[in-house]
Amino acid sequence: MRTQEHITSSTKVPSGFQHTTDKFLLCFPCIICIDNIVDVGGLSDLLDFGDNGDIYVTKVKFLEAYTTGYRVTIVILDIRTGDMLKRNHRLNNDTLPCDWVLIDLYTKPVPEEVLLNDSHDSK
Repeated sequence: MRTQEHITSSTKVPSGFQHTTDKFLLCFPCIICIDNIVDVGGLSDLLDFGDNGDIYVTKVKFLEAYTTGYRVTIVILDIRTGDMLKRNHRLNNDTLPCDWVLIDLYTKPVPEEVLLNDSHDSK
């Protein structure tokens, strides 16, 4: 098992799946999180895309991810209803469309060091 310090950024890792005690590195297009790292117990938004163009947004808590063959499955908890939901996607094939997206950009605060490193010098 790898420790948290050894999780690498998604820009240096091919599509795939890594796991530590309390985090998952999920590198495929259905995951839109900071560095593709999802915290166990962390809050996220699940966007489900309907066949008629509808988008359904659900506030969820991330519980687990696992692989079966070439598929990765995420297990999440709907905060409002208490229902356990599962979504899956094929690994190492970014050409398949996602009919769902897990996103934490609106629920996870940006770390202060990221903000400090992203500043621009004005002259």
